[in-house]
Amino acid sequence: MNVLGVIPARFAAQRFPGKPLAPIAGKPMIWWVWAAARKALPRVVVATDDRRIVDAVRGFGGEAMMTSDRCRSGTDRVAEVARKHRADLYLNIQGDEPLMTARTLKKVLALHKDPSVTFGTAATTLTAADWPDPNAVKVLVDKRGDALYFSRAPLPFFRDGTPPAPPPNKFLFKHLGVYSYRPDTLRTFVRWPAGFFESAEKLEQLRALENGVRLLRVATTPDDSIGVDLPADVARVEKILRQRGK
Repeated sequence: MNVLGVIPARFAAQRFPGKPLAPIAGKPMIWWVWAAARKALPRVVVATDDRRIVDAVRGFGGEAMMTSDRCRSGTDRVAEVARKHRADLYLNIQGDEPLMTARTLKKVLALHKDPSVTFGTAATTLTAADWPDPNAVKVLVDKRGDALYFSRAPLPFFRDGTPPAPPPNKFLFKHLGVYSYRPDTLRTFVRWPAGFFESAEKLEQLRALENGVRLLRVATTPDDSIGVDLPADVARVEKILRQRGK
């Protein structure tokens, strides 16, 4: 199977402008994402709307492509790359996930050994601190491992009393920022407008569920990851990297 990894990276993030180039342990954040992706994939392209990111990526030996500044989401950037570079499967690795691991990416790729799976993603164990945190996205899955819903809220609601955190189980996880799509699924996804759920939660994967995608399969991984949303998140990431010996 010909797999292409794409890392969407936008410079003008509202809460943290320029974050793909923010230094983390001596290297730009985008390098950490790219390095993990290259361990799992034969080819990785950084898709961005800013020449500074292109120059940085090419400076450390990566491949980068300019995409439109009108892209609504990271998936729109992946689709733009897909129009120029054909593949059997596209892996969208979020550019603000410097703790993403090659093991997690390989687990997502393995989902597609089942030919019925057209859309994949990843999740890990939900901790007590994650559960009430709106930046830690929760995903509920069914018995087969397909996503039922994603939310920033601490779901599900416990009618008989809310525990400090839901116990680890096979139905509730913390979502991680990686997606896989077969070409037809990707092309269809970007044609759909943002719907009610996506607009409310600001989670683009909800567009798929709202439009009836029933095989959004979730791979579980032991490797946690933190999305960098604010400058303060950099210190948290660097602490974890030191713990990992990097």
